[in-house]
Amino acid sequence: MPSDGARLHPASILLGIPLVQIVRALVVPALAVLAGRGGADGRTELLVLGVLALALVVRVLAWSRFRWSFDGEVLRVEQGVLSRRRRVVAAARVQQVELDRPLVQRMLRLATLRIETAGSDAGPEVELRVLGLGEALALRTALQPDEARDGAHAVAPRDVQDGEPPVEQAVEQDVVLRLSAGRVALASVTGAQLLVAPALLAGLPQLAGDRSDELFDAAADWLGDVAAGAALPGPGVWLAGAGLLLIASLVTTVVVAIVRDGGFTIVRVGEDLVLRRGLLGTRESTVPLRRVQVVRVTANPLRRALGVASLRIHSAGGSAGGTGASGERRAVVPLVADTEVADLLADLLPDLAELPVLAQHPPAAARRAMWRRLRGLAVWFAPASAGWVLLSLAPDASPVPLPAPVRDLLALDAAVWAVPLGVALVSVALQLLLARFEYAALAHGLDARVVVARRGVLARTTSVAPLARLQGTTLRASWFQARRGLATVRAHVAGPGGDVVVFDVGADVAAVLQQRLADAAAGGVGRR
Repeated sequence: MPSDGARLHPASILLGIPLVQIVRALVVPALAVLAGRGGADGRTELLVLGVLALALVVRVLAWSRFRWSFDGEVLRVEQGVLSRRRRVVAAARVQQVELDRPLVQRMLRLATLRIETAGSDAGPEVELRVLGLGEALALRTALQPDEARDGAHAVAPRDVQDGEPPVEQAVEQDVVLRLSAGRVALASVTGAQLLVAPALLAGLPQLAGDRSDELFDAAADWLGDVAAGAALPGPGVWLAGAGLLLIASLVTTVVVAIVRDGGFTIVRVGEDLVLRRGLLGTRESTVPLRRVQVVRVTANPLRRALGVASLRIHSAGGSAGGTGASGERRAVVPLVADTEVADLLADLLPDLAELPVLAQHPPAAARRAMWRRLRGLAVWFAPASAGWVLLSLAPDASPVPLPAPVRDLLALDAAVWAVPLGVALVSVALQLLLARFEYAALAHGLDARVVVARRGVLARTTSVAPLARLQGTTLRASWFQARRGLATVRAHVAGPGGDVVVFDVGADVAAVLQQRLADAAAGGVGRR
């Protein structure tokens, strides 16, 4: 490891720019220029070339002024063209190390290394874009504790071939979990990833340039024809269009998920976990087991019906933001069967024999959930209903033109009160149903090793935190909670967003729970 300061790989000048920044700063303006008419004398093109040349000069200066060094105990990074910034990170404080290798970097045998500590709230503490693969592997090994170096950091990326820098074989490896392509695909179509395709379709007009106006004009003309009474396409056409859109969304979602998460594997080596994912570009995150703060198991209604869930591992260094493709540095397992959750938790939390029995919360929590939702409903429903009544009395006073169907509805005397009443009945019924779901999800458990809390409405999340990781605890009872004999207990752990919250539990139970958690945080129980 260099002790007098080393530069990043020269390819960092171009490959060290995050893809998001490239899209924001270059691709979209370039497409806008190409799609537009441009200047007849070529000045637009010259301006773009001048901006590119200036950006390249800035990148070269930034690369030449970037220095990093590691003396075996402390990693130092200095950067900045005009103003200098120095970061000092002790190896003993490193919580998580990620080795990221997008496709181009894999082809050139390069890698990006991200190092996180407990203070990495908005992004990685240190991000080295881009290093040679051998250099990145050596630094990843050196940054880990002495007792772990013979294990996790003898693990080489799965695509290392002959001619790559030599890497020792791991002394002890255990494959904890391996996801097939089918499971990755199932995770994509049962989760929020299904929204990827609609987002891409919504962004297509941005690529059309001046022709986007023509598309919108054509759509407006078609809607005008419809309003004028033109014949509409038959139900078969609409169903076929909806089917094609659904198929396109599913295919896009599955392809994106498999490229991003294909080959997902969790390997336990010694006292560390190595999470690997990606087909074209690869990402490997190394998380010491002793620094796992919270494990969350989440399942929406569809996944619960299928008997599967996703799992999220929080370490003290798992930043809530980040600049990676995933938008976060926390480790996420896309899909795991319910029957595998207990075994996986045992691997992630070695002291955990089995989860404690979860206790339901008192009926007062159900009533509070109901009234809380009804209060929230009243906040928007009251002014909306008043606006509807005023609009019914004076439709011509509307600040915006009203569609013909709305004007026809306002002309009906019964609609003045029937519409708000109907909306109120449906909304109240929906909120009461959601409150019931919310109460049914509330549960918590505690034993000598872990604290568990479950909550949610449609999607349910079960949080499991080792008592040995607790930093402190807070008990809070609002005026509404105190009236119903309820309280909320929050168990604090290191890292952003990792707290375990026991919501709306009985006040007497909350007091006992907080005391036990406080004893654990102070070292009374659960310490190793």
